Amino acid sequence: MSWLVAGTSTAIAQTTPGSGAPAQPCAAYTGRVAANEKPLAGVSVAVKGTNIILITNQEGFFALPPKVTQLPTLSVSAAGYAPQELTLTSCMPVVIEMQLLPGTRIKKHGKRKGFIMNAGY
Repeated sequence: MSWLVAGTSTAIAQTTPGSGAPAQPCAAYTGRVAANEKPLAGVSVAVKGTNIILITNQEGFFALPPKVTQLPTLSVSAAGYAPQELTLTSCMPVVIEMQLLPGTRIKKHGKRKGFIMNAGY
């Protein structure tokens, strides 16, 4: 057995002994990106070693294309949040919990449904 901890989530999967790879190939690699358990839209999810870069949807979900057949390493980033890098160890959907960078504040923008981000550098 192996497990993956990403942020505050854990995924558990059966692996082939000694390989660290899933016992069977994954049909898809999927996940969700959140902050404070709320979905984050527009987050960049890049597969290291490839030119594949995805953006999370309104619900924070992403799905890697079927051509990703090996256990991928993901680089996850969004403005105002600490970047993360993790290697998937199973076919289970992963939840990635993002953390605000120190000094970053997000506040509602008047009556509009947008947000203003103040990131100090």
